[in-house]
Amino acid sequence: MQDWIVSREPDYPNLAECITWVEEKLKRDGSEYKLTKQDLDDIETAYEFQTRDLN
Repeated sequence: MQDWIVSREPDYPNLAECITWVEEKLKRDGSEYKLTKQDLDDIETAYEFQTRDLN
């Protein structure tokens, strides 16, 4: 996900788009896994880490 965020420069995605990207990636990979609250927290942490210097 972090590489995907960087590749979108200068139109970085928002957090909701990142969550959707992860869900779609799981589907593309043939997984039926559903994101948990912990997964969403981890995605948010990774998103904030990747975008913290953009503001």
